[in-house]
Amino acid sequence: DRVQILRVHGFVFFGSANALLERIRRRLEAAPPLWFLVLDLRRVSGVDSSAALGFVKAVRLAEANGFELVIAGASDRVREQLRRGGMGASDVVHFEPDLDRGMQRCEDGLLQGADAATAADRRASPDGADEMVSGMPPGLQRYLERVPLPAGTVLIRQDEPPDDVFVLESGRLGVELETPEGKRMRVRTIRPGVMVGEVAMYTGEPRSADVVAETSSVVLRLSRASIERIEAEDPELAGALHRWLATTLAERLRGTLTAVDALLD
Repeated sequence: DRVQILRVHGFVFFGSANALLERIRRRLEAAPPLWFLVLDLRRVSGVDSSAALGFVKAVRLAEANGFELVIAGASDRVREQLRRGGMGASDVVHFEPDLDRGMQRCEDGLLQGADAATAADRRASPDGADEMVSGMPPGLQRYLERVPLPAGTVLIRQDEPPDDVFVLESGRLGVELETPEGKRMRVRTIRPGVMVGEVAMYTGEPRSADVVAETSSVVLRLSRASIERIEAEDPELAGALHRWLATTLAERLRGTLTAVDALLD
């Protein structure tokens, strides 16, 4: 409810630009306050001079009302037309190559405060990761290896065999995959407290995507050998561990189904 996404199609002229501005104004009159306005221009073929002035007015609305204008997917031609129409540099305007990157920018802004709260909770917690990660079985901490990752480090590579499960303790990870056509696609962002690698661990299939440290990060590594050791030494902890992993898988599946339903709608 803090993000408004408007997808614009075709050639933008005076009339369509005015209609766009009217939709923005109506949203600004509603509650709660807007933090991000995303204009997806991927399907825009061109912008005439009068319409470019409408985009300039949208920038002024952003400056006056304290929200950020994210322009996603604009071609070089459209960006040049906007520039010629008076849309210069501004602290409230950001261009992103596609809608996915635009939404990532919004996500980063919305979760910035959540990251700070998580860090504060961890500093206040004597148990560290046990308190940070929801549902982590007590006693598992001693089997985890703490691994620092400089920004840019590839934690998991697509098509590699599955050997470990990781929990992100701090920082941010990005999940990316390469399509058969060779195109790189960002799938999701992983934030502290989230597990990665558990699907391949259970299925035995090769890793389906790359996981890369987008910032300096720390992960907690649980190796296959450690899981086998837990199963041999502490069957009760092993049962709790597998229930935790199964619950995580079920929640992830539920989230995927919700996303599919939203796309179908």
